[in-house]
Amino acid sequence: MKKVLVKILLSLSIGLAALSTSNAHAAGLESINLVPKMTSNTAPSGEAFASSSIGGQAYMLFDQVNTSYDYDWATTAQLPAYVGYDFKENAVVTKYTLSPTDSDTYVNGIPKTWTFQGWDGTQWIDLDKQQDQINWKRGENREFAIINSKSYSKYRLYITADNGRTGGYTCIGELQLFGYKEPITPDIPEMGNRAILTVTMITGLEKEFDLSMDEVLAFINWYDAKDAGSGPSKYAIDKHNNNKGPFSNRKDYVIFNKILTFEVSEYSTK
Repeated sequence: MKKVLVKILLSLSIGLAALSTSNAHAAGLESINLVPKMTSNTAPSGEAFASSSIGGQAYMLFDQVNTSYDYDWATTAQLPAYVGYDFKENAVVTKYTLSPTDSDTYVNGIPKTWTFQGWDGTQWIDLDKQQDQINWKRGENREFAIINSKSYSKYRLYITADNGRTGGYTCIGELQLFGYKEPITPDIPEMGNRAILTVTMITGLEKEFDLSMDEVLAFINWYDAKDAGSGPSKYAIDKHNNNKGPFSNRKDYVIFNKILTFEVSEYSTK
């Protein structure tokens, strides 16, 4: 009966662990807006960056608010220019969206030709190229799906032309990155190669043995067999390093019907 309970608990633990891993993986694959509502270039997480900024900083691309050019990212530097987001961890982007500044005067500052790139730790990898994206309207939001299953720590728009640069400004209202964070594979602990077997007798006395897992499994097999009605009524457990005195070996015999419960605490010597 005790062993049945142990098996049930172990099954539940393994089942819950597998379910947890499966759910985490499924959640990780859900395509969502990966960038949080940014309140500065580094808050609340990650880092928005740009080759240069004037008026609005890079994070204003990701603040989920599209207002006039003074509050969106803009640059007056000569093209090419770039702007992007560093996750500080791996993420898979499968689409991105772009909106012009919410201003009739500066709507033509939106990029016309660009390359969407991911950083692999060594170099920028081209993931998508767009040319002649023209006739943008105020309030418009264009979506660009990309075929990508690789994770990168940061992404950027590398801009080589805009739609007119009114007043000398290249500017973007909002940039959103959609995809999923790279699922984290949990470290599955190895089964210990040794264990502390604690046997509690019906008198309340606890007997503790430092054994190999093979010895522990042999004890459990004896207990199961006796619980089913077969096998000897006593079991000899080698005391190993607890062998005190001039003896070649010492064994502690435990009697089946005197055992109240037992506990196995695994550990590894690797």
